[in-house]
Amino acid sequence: MLIVVSLCLLQVSYAQSSWEPSDAKLAVRIEGIEGQLLQNARAYIGIKALEGQTVPSIFRVRYLARKGEQELLTAIEPYGFYNAQVKSEVIEGDDTWTVLYTVEVGPVTTYGDVNIELTGSAQYDAAFQKLLEERLPYRGQPFNHQDYESLKSGLRNLAAERGYYDAQFSTHSIKVERDKQIANMTLVFESGERYLFGETSFCCSFLNESLLERFIHHQRGEPFNTRALLDLQVDLAGSEYFSTVEVSPRWDQATTNQVPIDVTLSPNKRDRYQVGLGYGTDTGARITMGFDRRWVNDRGHRLSSVIRLSEVQNTGYVSYIIPGNDPARDSYSFNGEITDRSFEAQRSKLYRASFKDIRHYDRWHRTYQLAYQREDFSFGDEPTTSSNFLIPSVEWSLIESSSLPANRNIIDDGYRISIMLQGAHENVLADTNFASVKLSAKWVHRLSDEWRVLMRSEVGALQTDDFDALGSTLRFFAGGDHSVRGYAYQQLGPTNDEGVVVGGRFMTANSIEVDYAFKSNWRVALFTDIGNSMMDWNDRLKQSVGFGIRWVSPIGPVRLDLAMAMDEPSNPWRLHLTLGPDL
Repeated sequence: MLIVVSLCLLQVSYAQSSWEPSDAKLAVRIEGIEGQLLQNARAYIGIKALEGQTVPSIFRVRYLARKGEQELLTAIEPYGFYNAQVKSEVIEGDDTWTVLYTVEVGPVTTYGDVNIELTGSAQYDAAFQKLLEERLPYRGQPFNHQDYESLKSGLRNLAAERGYYDAQFSTHSIKVERDKQIANMTLVFESGERYLFGETSFCCSFLNESLLERFIHHQRGEPFNTRALLDLQVDLAGSEYFSTVEVSPRWDQATTNQVPIDVTLSPNKRDRYQVGLGYGTDTGARITMGFDRRWVNDRGHRLSSVIRLSEVQNTGYVSYIIPGNDPARDSYSFNGEITDRSFEAQRSKLYRASFKDIRHYDRWHRTYQLAYQREDFSFGDEPTTSSNFLIPSVEWSLIESSSLPANRNIIDDGYRISIMLQGAHENVLADTNFASVKLSAKWVHRLSDEWRVLMRSEVGALQTDDFDALGSTLRFFAGGDHSVRGYAYQQLGPTNDEGVVVGGRFMTANSIEVDYAFKSNWRVALFTDIGNSMMDWNDRLKQSVGFGIRWVSPIGPVRLDLAMAMDEPSNPWRLHLTLGPDL
């Protein structure tokens, strides 16, 4: 008897040593499917959690492998494969044990009968008809459970967005006939009546009620739409009057099919102080100090002031801002500015007072301005000249863009087009007659996930009776970070007898650039710029070439460029550092 027991113990010990290897690792391989189907299957099977670990007992591996067969069948059914077959095999190796699944998906299940019924007001709503045209499956289309659930979610979300508060599915079913490989769908969506906007009330505001009501773009009695409430919240938050904004429809207080809207506001800090340090190759080292009073009175008037000091230019600016009819987008402002600039023998001291009327129309922006300015300027050793002008001007801009989903600071596709007209007449507080026009355009286009092309162009023209009477701020210059790289700031243009650039009557600056994303927030770029400032359109243009690196920071792209002036090969490469959006 003792011999028999000993032999049994030796057999068990041998079996354990062969079934429980101490060094082999477990691997899982699935053949017969790929893409999204494979990705979902690998995430669904339980044995996948042991991959890369030391193999447990052979009993455990075989149990999990057999269990994985059913898990794989369940994982691929939502994609329409209800007649699949799965076989598993455990392949034992010295270093690796592999659980191999072989999947035969079989024929895909397609839609058979597709029945959907809308009841209530939604059946007459064009938004629901559009949704069904885009998403409703047709007979013979491969059945996908995710698409079916997406259709149901789309109907629910659209109902919530458009005020069908009582909407619900009275019937929603998918019946799969495995032998026929068809899925019959039945949906009955009872929307009920669409709710209307009720009264909008504001709580805890320190501002005049009439100002707050101008933020509202919906009217009492109009059909409910959450987009209008979202726009209201964004506009109020963007006004900087408030630290928190909460816009809530009160469904529990709805009467006669109207839902009241409550807006709860918390005041922001009234005063804001700012101090910033920076550097730009056009301006050199700089410091910015600002003070804003977010509201001066209960009508929402604001005061904004800033002082910018740099190696090239010092500026003091103050603005008194009055909200317009649409206070989130329109405004009037009274502005004062003093700027003292000295760079490369160009000297200018500007005093300007102006009034602006700013309007936004969807993608269009319009600015009217009336400014009176005095400028004391000189070039080189020339004596200082003073000029005085009352200048009306108008600027229109059209902007449209989309950002990369993964990073809102990178423009995916978009453009910006602007035109500015200004002038003066000697009979109305001006030293001479002049008129000028400036056109500018930028375009960004994504070629692929990594490549983009960026183009910009700027053209200006000036007509005047006495060019010498115009201060430097009214003339055209070229060169610098945002103009023609490879040349110094405002150092392209006609010169006087001393060789000092004095500006021109015409200007153009153009660029084409290609950049490549080698990491999520890093890009490299190649570019060429061409342009000049001229007294005559026939003057020669200057060109540069260069390369750069881009860091997409949380506050926008930071660009570091090296550019060489092709027309001045003896000059070294010039460094350009800029910060700001692509458009």
